[in-house]
Order: sequence, then C-alpha cells, then structure tokens
Amino acid sequence: MFSKLLDVLNDLQPRQLVLLAGGIAVLMFGIIYFTLSTISQSAQESVEEKPVVHVSEVDERNVVVAKVDIPRKALIQESMLQMKKVPIDAVPKGAVFDVGYAVGQPAISEIYAGDVITESKIYTDRSKAGFVGSIPEDCRAVSVGVDDITGVAGFAKPGDYVDVILREKNDQGATSRLLLQNVLLLGINQDMGGQTSESSAKAADKPAIATVALSPDDVLELVSASALGDIYLALRPFRPNEKSLPHLSYTMRALHPAHTVQTQPTVPASVPVAPAASPPPAYPAEESSSSGIEMIVGDKIITK
Repeated sequence: MFSKLLDVLNDLQPRQLVLLAGGIAVLMFGIIYFTLSTISQSAQESVEEKPVVHVSEVDERNVVVAKVDIPRKALIQESMLQMKKVPIDAVPKGAVFDVGYAVGQPAISEIYAGDVITESKIYTDRSKAGFVGSIPEDCRAVSVGVDDITGVAGFAKPGDYVDVILREKNDQGATSRLLLQNVLLLGINQDMGGQTSESSAKAADKPAIATVALSPDDVLELVSASALGDIYLALRPFRPNEKSLPHLSYTMRALHPAHTVQTQPTVPASVPVAPAASPPPAYPAEESSSSGIEMIVGDKIITK
C-alpha cells in the first residue's frame, strides 16, 4: 500500500504536489487549533468553578492591639486601643477582635504598646479579679474593729448587708445613732467568702475586723465615727420590709450620774505655803460650880 502511494505521488505534477502539501498543512493546523481550543476551554471552566479568594484575607486578620502602655489594673479606654492587621499565623490564642469587648475592663497585668489584647490579659469576669472584683464600682473597701458583740457574734457573713450603729458613751449616759444603712459586708477578718478551710472558719467565729463597701463620703464618716465611740453591726434580714429607715438615734441617761469631783486650786510654786497650824491640845474640863463661863488664855482654859 505504501509503494502504491509512492507511485501515485511520482505521477503527480509539481503543482499538484504543492496543492497536496498545502491541504495537508491546513488539515494539521485545524487539528492543532481544535485541540488547543478544547484544552483552553476546559481550563477556563475549572477556574470559574473555584471561588475567588483574596490573598490578604487568607494571610492577615484584624485584631485589637494596645496603642499605648496600659498599667496593671487600669481600666481600658477606647483611646488606648487600635485595630491592626497581623499575619494569621501570628494571631495568639484568645485574641480580641472587637474594641468594644475590651473597653471598660481592667488589665490583669501591664500591657505594652503594640501587644495584641487577649482574654488572658483583661478581666472579662469580675469574679476572676479576686477580692477587688467584689467591690462595687462606685465604692471603696474599709475595715473597722468589731468583737463578738459588735460583730453580731459571727453570724454576719461576706455578702450579707448590715446597718452600722455608732454608740457614744459619757458620764451622763450613752447615745446610739443609726450611722449607715444597707451596707455590703465584704469580709469578716480575712474571710472574703468562698474559703472553706478550717482555719478560716474558726477565724470567722470570733470576728475582729469587718470590711465593708462604702461610697467615699461614707468611708470618711465611718472612719471619723469610729474615733468617737464603738461601732456596732446590725445584720439585716434576707428580705427586709423597708428599704431604708430614718436616721434614728436614742439617748439613755444614767440612773446614777457620776459625782463631779472638785479639785483644789493649784498654788504657784513661787508663793511659799505656810504650814497648817495644829489645833490646841484638848484638856479635860474641870468640875466647877461657877456660872459655866470658860475663858481660853493662851493654852489654858479658865472656868469662872
């Protein structure tokens, strides 16, 4: 068959050979073009099926970082923070992605400018802040001395509410005054609640120090009052009938007031003090039938 094809080609004229070669070239070009078009179309369809993802969204993410140095326990303000894009591989665990989440929270430790804010660096739960977390935001913690009597015999526990009474005593009697009402008791001795150790329980049985939460003005009033007399705690019921009472006071007069002792005037040291004259010696009266008139002459008694 191949030899017959060669014979046919030998019989063709040069012009016919040129036309045959051109036809074969066109045919080959068409086959190649069709093949390349098919491959290109298949590749384009596969690209369109995949979603378009920007490289920046995959490799970086916005996180909250400190704009300035934030001291320990400082309340974080919005001006202290800023948003910053960091590589997604560098985002730490617990990173904060919203500025509002960190605003108003105290810092657990010092945060330096440029540090990524994480949940482990701020108090998102007040209970995790320890004793200071139990203090209301508008109050201060202050301690006063109490005993078994003034401290409600140990029945008052952290978290209870008490009234504070001032008792002033003098020689004429005593006055008790309702000083403060509905005061949050933060701790008795060093028991702030949640301690279950045996030593803490024994310490709370004999109260010596009561720590309460008060506004700054009430703190000053309580400190001044503690210098005037004894501070008593009155334990409030679980659900009192009244929210507040008028500022009550009661004075008890002493039944037998103390006598006032009059002191002798002090004699100046420059004035000599004469010795007190001793009384004349007493002599027995002599019996006489006279009129009963006695005369004292010098150190003698003469009866007439």
